[in-house]
Amino acid sequence: MPRFTLACGRLLLEIDSDVGAGISDFSVLSPSGDPTPLLRRAPERGFGSEQMGCFLMAPWTNRLRHARFDWQGRTHQLNVSHTDGTAMHGDVRERAWQIRHRTPMSATLEFNSHAHVNVNFPFPFRCTVRYEVAPGGVEADLNLTNTGEEDMPAGCGFHPYFMRRLWSDEDVVELRVPVSGRYPCEGCLPTMQARREQVCDRLNAGGAFGDLDLDDVFTVDRLEAEVSWPSSGVRARMIASDWAGHVVIYTPRAAPGTSAPRSWFCVEPTTMVNDGFNLAAAGWQGTGVRTCRPGETLSLHWDLRIAFE
Repeated sequence: MPRFTLACGRLLLEIDSDVGAGISDFSVLSPSGDPTPLLRRAPERGFGSEQMGCFLMAPWTNRLRHARFDWQGRTHQLNVSHTDGTAMHGDVRERAWQIRHRTPMSATLEFNSHAHVNVNFPFPFRCTVRYEVAPGGVEADLNLTNTGEEDMPAGCGFHPYFMRRLWSDEDVVELRVPVSGRYPCEGCLPTMQARREQVCDRLNAGGAFGDLDLDDVFTVDRLEAEVSWPSSGVRARMIASDWAGHVVIYTPRAAPGTSAPRSWFCVEPTTMVNDGFNLAAAGWQGTGVRTCRPGETLSLHWDLRIAFE
């Protein structure tokens, strides 16, 4: 079966190997013993990565303008994968991965571009992800390796969907993220370097954020975010590798033109900025784009620590 569950204590983590090795359910047991989704729970069948609790992004993250990029003197045209004409969120999130190792509390899965047709990237690569559930939380390690014979640009990330409420109807979710700047964007594509402004100050201070309507990319010196559900008495501390220098925060409305938010929001640790390949080619500094030489690996660690009050 493509779906399987890892469990430890009050935590249940379900992985779907057929949908990008993403998280289809991450639940915590309520005081009454009911599994309550902390990340959005995917439907039982017939769903894609954007209905998961968390999907993986590689070999790039977020959008590439016009679905193309320049690299070392060559222009590479990709397939458009979003209605705005961009190539979005890499090309592993909808693919089937192979389960390489599994225990009751951990699993390792692998994706090899050589084994798939029509991969939307001009360089061969391999990805592995390892999940482990412990009493205090979940750890994930995502690795992206250049399996070709020439340098390739690289970026990776996690795209979790946090629920706004757990088992208490009184929950007003709180978020603190130590961002250092926000990129001015058009269509989620940066137009200027990141700068500190009012939204950054608010995210650094933490607290309820229900009125913020964001789909923005921020810089971080070190990602140590915190999500809290005070009425349910749950706190999640999110820590990522030091080189995860960017985070996308997405807090959409339930319907266009309304103030009511959706039941979930995203805090996405990434190694690169939106459209990073093109911005790096244009000479921008601090894009987070890595040059992976043949055989080299870009690794991203994501630690989600859960505390109950």
